[in-house]
Amino acid sequence: MTEDAELLRRYAQERTESAFAEFVQRHVDFVYGCAVRRVGGDAHFAHDVTQQVFVTAGREAAVLARHPVVTGWLYTATRNIAAQLVRSERRRHARELQAQVMEELTRNEDANVDWARLRPVLDEAMDGLSEADRQAVLLRYFEGKSFAEVGGRLRLAENAARMRVNRALDKLAAALERRGVTSSAAALAVALASQPTVAAPAGLAAAATGAALATGVGGGGAIAVFMGMTKLQLGLASAVVVAGTTGFVVQSQTLSSLRAESARLEQQVQAGAEVEKENALLRDTQREADALARARAEELAALQQKIADARAKLQAASDARMAAITRTTAGSAVVLTGQLYDLAALSVKPNATFRSPPSYPVELRKLGITGEAMMDFVVDASGAVQNLRAIKATHPEFAEAAVAAVQNWRFEPGRKDGAAVATHMQMPVRFTLSDGKSKSAEKRTPVLPWF
Repeated sequence: MTEDAELLRRYAQERTESAFAEFVQRHVDFVYGCAVRRVGGDAHFAHDVTQQVFVTAGREAAVLARHPVVTGWLYTATRNIAAQLVRSERRRHARELQAQVMEELTRNEDANVDWARLRPVLDEAMDGLSEADRQAVLLRYFEGKSFAEVGGRLRLAENAARMRVNRALDKLAAALERRGVTSSAAALAVALASQPTVAAPAGLAAAATGAALATGVGGGGAIAVFMGMTKLQLGLASAVVVAGTTGFVVQSQTLSSLRAESARLEQQVQAGAEVEKENALLRDTQREADALARARAEELAALQQKIADARAKLQAASDARMAAITRTTAGSAVVLTGQLYDLAALSVKPNATFRSPPSYPVELRKLGITGEAMMDFVVDASGAVQNLRAIKATHPEFAEAAVAAVQNWRFEPGRKDGAAVATHMQMPVRFTLSDGKSKSAEKRTPVLPWF
């Protein structure tokens, strides 16, 4: 049996409190170090976590004595208790107080209250409140209770509790203003909720040991009785032993101590009920968070589908418009006589004598959209543009604008062996916007190829 197991066994079976005190002393640094890391370096929280771990260890001493690795149990207990404490603290500061802070910020008021000025007059102002208002402020901001919990303690509905707290804050703010501390009720709520914590005296190991032993079954008051004995009492007891006197009996538990023990046990039961309530709230909160996440994921998927459908419709409309433009230009095609030549076969290429620039589509220019349209046409032997069509375009509007302009162009016809001939041509008409260094966007014309 390990030394830890022996100490725990002695405490569980014989209620040897010195054994448990030695067990705490052996592991308090380890548990406190784990707690500090778990609560982000907050010494106050780490102190509370350490005490709760050893309270649990004392209550479970008989089982823990049989555990193969006691430090493993202590590590797990520290993790669980620290996580529960951190979650509880986060919920406490996140609920309802956030709404008051946001309200204060939106009104462009100063949400900071000088605590150094507030502290000397706070209690005096609190004394001026009625008992009901003072209880509401204490429960909400000094005990960190939610409005629902305040209502439960004061036998009020949640909304009624909220109204009482708000009225009490207004009265407290007015009382503080008469004492030279000016602040709104919302800013005062922030200051009260975030007031500095007064550190308790040092002596964590002794405090943890005392708290654990106070909750033990049988002998819970023995260490207190022992520690309360004066040097004179110890000396007298020693003298009696030396003299051979026997039968010295000290009654360790009086009726009052039994009543105190009963009260402590009742507090433990109430604390267990509060823990179960917190756990139930955690489960409900997790379920709500999961449901909200699923709903948001479904909304996002639906929105993405709508976007995809809209893009598909826009593309279909664009394709249909391009097809209509192609059909319109194809319907105006003429039958050419004579041979049709490509540019590569000519001895002299067509040369533009008149080119009117296309008009930039207004809506596309406003949106800053650029693009191009590819034109296919024939320059006949007289230099006129025939059989013009847009074979592709980044936007149908660019195709329409390009067709409207190019159909009015005139050329010196291409020549083959000195004779004017019909020439098949393809050319892009590019639409670009000004970069601000030359022409303005309103006067910028599309880029035309050089002939």
